[in-house]
Amino acid sequence: MNIGIVGAGIFGIVAALELCNRGHDVTLFDRGEIPNPEASSTDVSKIIRRTNYPNETYVELVTRAAEQWRIWHDRLGRSIYYQIGKFTIVRDFGPEHEALSGYETLSRLGKDVSKLTAKEARERFPQFSVRDDDMLFHDPWAGYLRSGQAVADLAQLARDEGVVVRENTPVAGVSESGDTARVVLPSESLSFDRAIVAAGPWVAALLPHMEDRIRITRQQMAFFMPKDAAPFERGRFPVWSILSPGNLWYGFPFLHEGFVKVAEDSKVDDTTVGIERTPTATFLDWACEFVAERIPKLSAGELVGGRSCLYTNMANMMDEEFVIDWAPGYQRVLIAGCGCGHGFKFGGSIGPVIADALEDRDNPLGAMFKIGTRFGEGVSDVG
Repeated sequence: MNIGIVGAGIFGIVAALELCNRGHDVTLFDRGEIPNPEASSTDVSKIIRRTNYPNETYVELVTRAAEQWRIWHDRLGRSIYYQIGKFTIVRDFGPEHEALSGYETLSRLGKDVSKLTAKEARERFPQFSVRDDDMLFHDPWAGYLRSGQAVADLAQLARDEGVVVRENTPVAGVSESGDTARVVLPSESLSFDRAIVAAGPWVAALLPHMEDRIRITRQQMAFFMPKDAAPFERGRFPVWSILSPGNLWYGFPFLHEGFVKVAEDSKVDDTTVGIERTPTATFLDWACEFVAERIPKLSAGELVGGRSCLYTNMANMMDEEFVIDWAPGYQRVLIAGCGCGHGFKFGGSIGPVIADALEDRDNPLGAMFKIGTRFGEGVSDVG
């Protein structure tokens, strides 16, 4: 088949690679350069973890993803995937919270994840201020991905394997007629057998009926330069999260870019795709207060910057599953997105799920990403 894919973030690129490897002709479009600095899949780093997933499907998907990320890491210059472990602090949540129920799932599956005492945590991770009543976990399997570098490298791999990559090519719309899917550009309309919309927060601009089905939030991060980088170097400082109601912080070791990244994951700041990606002064002050409280040695350094990125969430805030299914009312246009802030890590395994959906093949790992009744009654009649 001849397939057009709109959006060269992680879902779009891995779908292109998989479909190309299956013998399809693939054209990949992006509205900007790759990696697009306004896209959700760029930034400098994303955590790859198996914690916080009570559902075994996600554990299986991320396990497979890590295997493929390792293959790409070795093939593409050994510069995108670092397995350094993850330290988690949880406070004031009940056993139903995903951080705790996810731990129970991993324990039941026999995964190497452990609870730590406060004494053990202070000895192993002295950079953190640990309280006696914190709940503490460590998973040596976890790590991080250099997301922007990974997107750039995978885009080049796609080109090398035969995908036609069209950067700086805004798509005005996607439609279908009869046995043809059309990708509409400002100056032309291109015909394909099938199309994939993997446009992240721009999905509603291409498929307007999605506007009421998604919710875009601004997520902010701060960059710190420690006075002494040694305690925060990869191998000594893990990826981490410190979670309590209204404070869902996470971060990374000293990165290639020359700073320590600290970010907050609460999805409370609704926004639109046109918002500036600079962080707010209010957020940066909040980040400094948090770091002073929980990572005091980092607080002694300097705040050197920050940025914002966008999460594409389901409008139903209880629904954090991806959407990989035919767009309601369409037979040749597939949606692959709604990453809800946790999609990037699955880049190593989500390509086959997207490709199977496009080829109408059953894949049990993709069942939970079908639309079904998630959009409410009558949506399938929209066209």
